[in-house]
Amino acid sequence: MIVAVVNADDFGLSPSINEGIEDACKNGILRSASLMPNGEGFGDAIDRGKQMPELGVGIHFSLVGERPVAATHELGGLVGRDGRLPASYTDFARGYLSRKFTLREARREMEAQITRVLDAGVQPTHLDSHQHVHLLPGLLDLTLDLAEANQIGVVRAAYDRAIFSRALASRRGLQLGVLIFLSALAKGKIRRRGLHCAGFFHGLAASGHLDTQALCGILSRLGHGVHEIMCHPGFEMPVLRHRYAWGYRWKTEAEALGSAAAKKLVERRGISLRSFAEAWRE
Repeated sequence: MIVAVVNADDFGLSPSINEGIEDACKNGILRSASLMPNGEGFGDAIDRGKQMPELGVGIHFSLVGERPVAATHELGGLVGRDGRLPASYTDFARGYLSRKFTLREARREMEAQITRVLDAGVQPTHLDSHQHVHLLPGLLDLTLDLAEANQIGVVRAAYDRAIFSRALASRRGLQLGVLIFLSALAKGKIRRRGLHCAGFFHGLAASGHLDTQALCGILSRLGHGVHEIMCHPGFEMPVLRHRYAWGYRWKTEAEALGSAAAKKLVERRGISLRSFAEAWRE
């Protein structure tokens, strides 16, 4: 059986992003989303999610770009003078590796983010993170501990085989190469802990630019097993503090997920669209 978990990142980033996710779920092939507990559209995302019982919602740990959920005095160097978390994954990694902040401080913020989601009445189906920072050494073990403690059975490993050629040719080649390496290590560690991750991951190579042609290309290549397809649908470009997302084509991705071509391909190939709560059920 071919199982596809089409998952939208950044649920809760802004109301316009949430609107695109809702449309992709109700009128397209989206069945899963990763919720940003500290996004400015968090409350709006919770309200929309209640109207979409078919949408599985996980937690998109947001340790960059936003304000923290935990009290700033508990987070040490994880929070800057502006009251925000590190601006990007590179800033986060630099601070982490230089011991500007500790794993204990990162854990405090991650626990606060989980609590906020649980208090909103959401039982998370999975864990991942904004800009994949949860895959960093130490952070992954912490993520797995939190998954077990909160009975969350799925953690993302962003191992996209299609990224190899792009990594070699890209100016971000080193960063992509490190992400591939960390994701490969994560797959084994996640499974050894008795947790799930999708056997196959797609969308990193076209991140922010997943148009109908690229999406149909992914759908046409899916084989037996559980596949995660990462996407970033939305309507109208929000004002972004995240440098990585400048140039993202949010609306293009929303249109691709609702396209007749994608829906016909899913039907023709017999692809089962599921959330992570259902992905491994017979």
